Amino acid sequence: MAALPKGTVILGSAVTERSAGIWRSDQIQAQVLVRPKTTEEVSCALRICHEHHQSVVPHGGLTGLVEGALTQPLDIVLSTERLNVIEEISASERTMVVQAGVMLQSVQEAAASEGLMFPLDLGSRGSCTLGGNLSTNAGGNRVIRYGMARDMVLGLEAVMADGTVISSMNRMIKNNAGYDLKQWFLGTEGTLDIITRAVLRCREEV
Repeated sequence: MAALPKGTVILGSAVTERSAGIWRSDQIQAQVLVRPKTTEEVSCALRICHEHHQSVVPHGGLTGLVEGALTQPLDIVLSTERLNVIEEISASERTMVVQAGVMLQSVQEAAASEGLMFPLDLGSRGSCTLGGNLSTNAGGNRVIRYGMARDMVLGLEAVMADGTVISSMNRMIKNNAGYDLKQWFLGTEGTLDIITRAVLRCREEV
């Protein structure tokens, strides 16, 4: 992991003192935690782990109830906590480009500041991250009217287990140019990839 910038990798008690989840009373068992800030750093970390046959557990907001983010002592955690930038908002296109570690509530508030609404809403909005929402294809409080999380995504960037970056940052609602790559990754819960960025479809504020 020496190829990653200083401060990206934390070890020992700095990891094991962290909570295993907001609904849990125990701590993370893994001894190593990687905190990339860019897609390229995620790619570098996963490539190194893949070359050494090292298991990786993605962590977002740790709000899930199905224990999908629990770790073992020999695992490495890859946290999206520093992938936390809202890169762009376009009121005219009703789109937003965000990194995977941005909190859902931050996305909602950023959309509202531009007279828009991001329809996805959960009780854990102040803790859950967009990457987690998309990787679980979250439904939420407005699912009947606006659909699942996959219905609010126009484009996606993700990193495969071997470090390969798949980027399909489409901004158009109608796009018939080839495969709709984002659908391969939405709802896969980190088993195929780690989502790093997304183009979100917003609506007019109501």
